[in-house]
Parts: sequence; structure tokens; C-alpha cells
Amino acid sequence: MKQKLVLYLTLLSLALAAMACQFPWEATPTATATEPPGETPETPTETVTQTELPITPTETATATLTETPTEEPAPALPVFPNPVIFDFSFFTPTKGWAVTQDGNHLLITVDGGTNWLDATPADLSPLPAGVSTLSLNPFYLDENTAWFTPGNPGGAAGRIYQTQDSGVSWSVTPVPFNNARYFFLNLTSGYALVDLGAGAGSHYVALYQTVDGGANWTQVFTHEPGESKSLPESGSKSGLAFLDLNQGWIGGNNPMTDYFYLFTTADGGVTWAHETDISLPAAYAGSFLETWPPYFMSNTVAYLPVRALTSGSDNFLLVYRSDDSGQTWTFQSAIPEGRVVDFTMTDTVWAGGGTALLKTTDGGSTWTAPAMAGIPPADFILNLDFVDDLNGWALTTPDDYTWVPLRLFHTTDGGATWTQLLP
Repeated sequence: MKQKLVLYLTLLSLALAAMACQFPWEATPTATATEPPGETPETPTETVTQTELPITPTETATATLTETPTEEPAPALPVFPNPVIFDFSFFTPTKGWAVTQDGNHLLITVDGGTNWLDATPADLSPLPAGVSTLSLNPFYLDENTAWFTPGNPGGAAGRIYQTQDSGVSWSVTPVPFNNARYFFLNLTSGYALVDLGAGAGSHYVALYQTVDGGANWTQVFTHEPGESKSLPESGSKSGLAFLDLNQGWIGGNNPMTDYFYLFTTADGGVTWAHETDISLPAAYAGSFLETWPPYFMSNTVAYLPVRALTSGSDNFLLVYRSDDSGQTWTFQSAIPEGRVVDFTMTDTVWAGGGTALLKTTDGGSTWTAPAMAGIPPADFILNLDFVDDLNGWALTTPDDYTWVPLRLFHTTDGGATWTQLLP
């Protein structure tokens, strides 16, 4: 099992006073609060199965239903021609997931990205009445398993969708929340960070835990009006990560210089403590920081990416490493104009900085730049995902302002040469 985390970081603006604690790269949370639920009853799930006509891709997209094995092949997924994608995550050299740029379609590929199949649950395509976007933000456990809750509060929300067969079929279960970011440790244990709204420099959230794969959820933390909490209302919460059911982190940003917004829990999210012992190198003093949750390569080794906007309006991606399960963090290096980072092995990290592709094999101390033959030299790197030393994908654009067009490339030789897949 290989979990993927790729960070997408766009340029900062200097208008910090106007952003009410929301950095320009962070989408403004929906200001709709969800009342804390009571005990969640056992709820039977329904199964949504795709029924489109079968196709024949390079690798077969049919699958046997996980929950009810059968000798009959499951319905194949329809081809999604010429998709415009941004968010993607691969788990093998051939199999991966993607979400279209408009956030309305979840896609899979079984041939390395040459062809894409529409794995969007049948009841969500076309869009339900009154819904303008699904704002899909899935959590992928592997090439077969994913969870998501449609993010539009006015439409198909309050349900969690799960697949264990690469989107051929989906189980659907009501949940007591909306606008959730998921993090699963395995098929049964996971967390949901729920957006309760933002305003006046605050971002209110709740945290739920499941131990049965998402069928039932227990609220372990929530912000309440007028109450002071160990996870403060101030600051934008941008994501979560857990090492086990007890130890976890929430990252984000606050419009204060030299402030690492990283909070940790040792009791499953009930109480939180601010990590205050992360050192900022003197060269980046006076910066506004965006701290993302750590990414664990093992039970002990983890990386912490931090985006910095310096007082001179320069952008850097700071890379920190922990070798003691996130107890302490050591600065490794800074990537100029860095906006995306991908971790593949304990010491191997890929990063995109402006138009440069960078790779480290020593945990971030030193970096090399592959040749990148096949990618126009003026293209900006927006997204990266490698599954090993050789096989990877890059999303680029020649226009860093409009992001038009978005181009998807594939390498099988560690970034030396690339083949364009889209458009």
C-alpha cells in the first residue's frame, strides 16, 4: 500500500490584510456550519454501480465486486475523452486516479494515462439539479480504494462514497457532515476534517473518526462559539495527517510572519498542541508561512513541506525532515519558486520549482535536475507524481497566469525524456 500526497501551491499575493486569514492559494471555505451530531446509528449503505456500455482499454477496466464476488464480469467504465485534469495520483506504472479541473468527474487510467475512464458514481453524473460543482476531493488509499463526499452544500452532500474496485461500484452512506477532507490509515480507520465556516480571521472545523471504513463516525473535536479550544479558531486549516489512531497533525497558515501553523495531537484529535520548536533559517526570516501536514514514509521518517513568501516577495518551498516520528524537524533545503513536491521513497523526493524539475536521493540535502527532454523548456511545472525512480507524470502549462493549456507528460526513464499524453 502506497499512499500519495502531492502538494499544489500557487503564487501568493501581497494583499495579506484583505484575505481574512486566507492565503491566496487556499480556497475560501464555505461559511455553512454543521451542527454537531449525536450518536450516529448503524446505517445500511446503498451501492451505485456504473451501467455504461463496455469498452476495451489497453488494460481491462472491469473488476469483480469486492463485497459480493461473482463470476460475471462487472460493467466496464466509459471512456472520458480528452479530459482536462489537474489533480492526479498514480500507484503503479499503469494505474492511477485523476479529477477533472472543474471538480466534477473522478477518472481512472489502467494504461499509464494514455486513456481515461469515468469512475464518477452514476447518481452524480450529470450533476444533480441545483448543483454547479461537486468539488471532488477524494482520498486514495491505493489504485482500487477511494473515499469522497461531494463538496457542494446545496446539492448531493452529507454522503460518503467509497469504492474498492477502482470506481466500478460505489457504496454510499449518509454522514453527519459536509465539506470533509479525509485521511485513512487503512480500509477501516480514518478521520474527516470538516469545514464549519470561516470569518473574521477564524476558520472553524470539526474532526470525526471512523473505525469501520466510514459507515459510522464519532465526533472527537469541534469548535463552539465562545469557547477556547486547544486547536485555535484562528488560522486556516489546510489538511490533516495521522501516523496511527492517536498521533496526528493539522497544518495551515496564519497571517503572521515566521509562524509555523502546525498542531499535533496524541489522543486521536481530542486535544491539540502547537509545534513551536521548528527552526526557520535566517535567510527566510520575516516570511509568511504555509505549513502542510507531514508525509510519512515509514513509522519514523517523515517530511514536512512549508511554503514561504519572503519580505522581498520571493517564493520558496522549504523541506523539513523528521527521523523520530514527527517529534522533531530538521531543515533540509529550500526550492526557489517551489510549488509541488512528491515523495516516493525514504530518501527520494521530486519537486517542481518554476520551470525546473528537481530530484533528491539524500532526503533533500542536495538536488539534481533531470534533462526533461520532450517538455517545452518554458513550461511551468504545476503537478508531479512518481511511483518509483523511473515512472512519473508531470502537469505543465506555458502560461503561469491562465494555466491554459494544461499538458500532461509521462516519463519511463526517471525524467530524462517525456511523452505528452494530454491534450
